Amino acid sequence: MEHVPVPPFGPSVSTDIHTHLTGAPRSAELVRLGLLADLHYPAAMLDLAGIPLPGGIRLGQEHTRILPGGIVAPARGSPMVRLRDLSPGCLAQLAAAMEMPRRLPGAAPMADPFTLLERAYSVRRPLGAHPLLLPGILASIAGDARRDGVRHVELSASAPLAEPPEGAAWMAMAEGAALRVQAASGVRILFLATVNRHASPEAMARSLALLDELMEHHPLLVGLDVAGNETNPTGDFMPAVAAWAAARVRRGRPAVLRIHAGETPGHPGNVRAALEGMRAAGLPPGMGRIGHALHGVGRREVALAREIGAVVEMGIGSNRALGYGGRSLRSGGGARLARLIRAGVATVLGTDGHGIYATSSAREVRRAVRDGATEGVLAEVAAHEAGHLARMLQAFPRLAGVAGPCPGLPPVPAP
Repeated sequence: MEHVPVPPFGPSVSTDIHTHLTGAPRSAELVRLGLLADLHYPAAMLDLAGIPLPGGIRLGQEHTRILPGGIVAPARGSPMVRLRDLSPGCLAQLAAAMEMPRRLPGAAPMADPFTLLERAYSVRRPLGAHPLLLPGILASIAGDARRDGVRHVELSASAPLAEPPEGAAWMAMAEGAALRVQAASGVRILFLATVNRHASPEAMARSLALLDELMEHHPLLVGLDVAGNETNPTGDFMPAVAAWAAARVRRGRPAVLRIHAGETPGHPGNVRAALEGMRAAGLPPGMGRIGHALHGVGRREVALAREIGAVVEMGIGSNRALGYGGRSLRSGGGARLARLIRAGVATVLGTDGHGIYATSSAREVRRAVRDGATEGVLAEVAAHEAGHLARMLQAFPRLAGVAGPCPGLPPVPAP
């Protein structure tokens, strides 16, 4: 990512509703938590991070596997290395490999930024998705949010949809930890279950059925996030997802539905397909959300988003890290944010993963201002955030009973 000067003003956002659990904690914090828990780390992921392996360890193709979306994971029985046996230099190199490479202003776009993103997530995953670290990770995320003045965070995670009973056990642990974090910090944490957009129809159907069941028992699990490298059309999966959402609407069961769409230019009809599916499902305003929406957004899409009350979630830092920088109208920066706001589309800022992009909610605001967003635009963003919080509490009345209202936060010290 590029270096961003820090101007002397405070943040003006109170939510981070577009972020991902594995990408959210700071890299150094993940390593620290792993050391405290005395964890072992897969040698295959050390190799992926470019870290020399301890003597005697030899790796072959059988030691890794590829998950949907291009994420690399260690295979069962793959060699492990105790984190405490790594030198400070190797630990620092591991933390650096958990982040997207920084881009200096004016630097040429990276050839394949999604490959770098997948590598960073692959290196993060053994720690970021480790159940023993979950309470510490949520506490760290909430601490960072509180310092930014953020009091409501929604984290996407694939773990709830693991094969039973693992997914349900993970969700129970996450919910308990999130409630303890809220009691201590005043920061509400909710969860969306992530499904990769390249999942097979059979896997998608199983995930949606499992999500329905889990949402009945876990009030902090509020919906679905369809994510992944946007190399396929949204139409591949949207009919099944829209049918799932429509069935929930008919039963009076609330659900948030986020589709990552228009993040890359490869399929310009993806945003429209997502919005049309949300309209067909009859989702109430604010429950249908589009992640990024950088490409394939014209007058028709803007009108449709206004019609159904869809929310666009803008991550300026991640847009830049993935190569959509510069001065173009599709930069995904503050100018893009302002255009959507002025067109009447509910648009909010999100970090898209605080740690993997080395950003924060406050820094996202600074980027928006640097790119030309005015105080008036940011005031509209704040109004849309307030509207989102009100709609969530109205749609999910169990949140008030289970999690309670978020108390007011003290003033945030100037950075």
